[in-house]
Amino acid sequence: GEEHEFVKWADAEQDEGLRARVKWPGLKRHGRAIEKMLRSYGYDPSRLLDISRNCITFSTMSDLTNALGKIVTDGNVRVERLKNRLSPKYSADETAGYRDVCINLRVVNKQAQMLGAELHCCEVQLILKEFADLKTSDGHRRYVRARNSKGT
Repeated sequence: GEEHEFVKWADAEQDEGLRARVKWPGLKRHGRAIEKMLRSYGYDPSRLLDISRNCITFSTMSDLTNALGKIVTDGNVRVERLKNRLSPKYSADETAGYRDVCINLRVVNKQAQMLGAELHCCEVQLILKEFADLKTSDGHRRYVRARNSKGT
C-alpha cells in the first residue's frame, strides 16, 4: 500500500525539503463535478461547494475539536455547511468506513472582497490520523463503490 508521512506544518514551513514533499490536492476533476451536480444536486451548480478542497490531519480528537472551534468562530470566514462524519449518529457505511469533519467555507474578509473572492467556497476536511491512514488508493476505490451504489 501507499505510505503516508504526517508532519506538523510548523516543521514543514521551516524545512524546504519537507515542504517539497507536501502533497497538495488538485481541484475536483471536471467529470466528477458534473457527475455530482447531476446525481446529487438536481443540475444546480451553485450547490457544488467542494471543487477546491484540502485536509488537515490531527493526532488527537482534542486537537481536531480545538481547530474546529477556531474555524467556526473566525470572523474572516463564513461556514456554509458542516458535516460531522465523526458523530456516532453518522453511518460510516455511507463512506466505506471513512470519517472526518467536513467544513465548506468562504473567506469573507476585506482582502477577499478586494479580490472578488468572497463568494468562492472551499472545503476543509478535518481528519484524525487513523482515518487519514485509510486514504489509500484501495480505500478510495471502496469509497467510490459505496458512493456509486447510492448514486451520489
